[in-house]
Amino acid sequence: MVNPGKEVFVSFPSGGATRVLHAAKVRTLGDDVITIKFVEPDLVPVQAEGACTVFFDGPREFMQQPAEQVAFEDAPDTEETFDLALQLAGEAVSAESRKCYRVGTSLAHYQGTFGTFGTCHIVDVSATGLGFVCNTRLKIGDGVDFSFELHGRTYSGRGFVQSHKEERSGHRYGLLCTSDDPALTKGLQQLTMDAQRTQLRRLSGAA
Repeated sequence: MVNPGKEVFVSFPSGGATRVLHAAKVRTLGDDVITIKFVEPDLVPVQAEGACTVFFDGPREFMQQPAEQVAFEDAPDTEETFDLALQLAGEAVSAESRKCYRVGTSLAHYQGTFGTFGTCHIVDVSATGLGFVCNTRLKIGDGVDFSFELHGRTYSGRGFVQSHKEERSGHRYGLLCTSDDPALTKGLQQLTMDAQRTQLRRLSGAA
């Protein structure tokens, strides 16, 4: 089911509880080896190597399949390039609950209101939290009130800073939401899936 032109996500072992899905498109397939091109290669961990997991939409559900990075060279007359070659292993099976996946939203232009920082760019989201960029320096553990709008409905909650990274655009923070509010949980789940669909539509329209 992973054929050339297929839109996929790749997750690398991180040691954390949250899986980061990196959007990519399959370029070639041969002998269970696929070559892929990432949508945002700069966000793929530099130290990523060895085993990984490929996620993709199956006929009826979201699927996953283990893979191993391998050395691969294209034919000399091939004009297109690729970022990674993966040897697929085993059988594709139904993926687990998406609540543990973190989907990048850098290309989708989602925005939210965070604390007193005003409107900020949401850069990733999962069903348990989200990431945003602002120009204010925060500490790990700081609480931040936030809200975002999706399909005409506003969702609000509070999260705690779990990670921080300095980028050219400002400070990138990851928030963990501990609220039991079912409305917020549903909103984060819907935003996660909306971001995933947006990534796949963008890939489908890519050259």
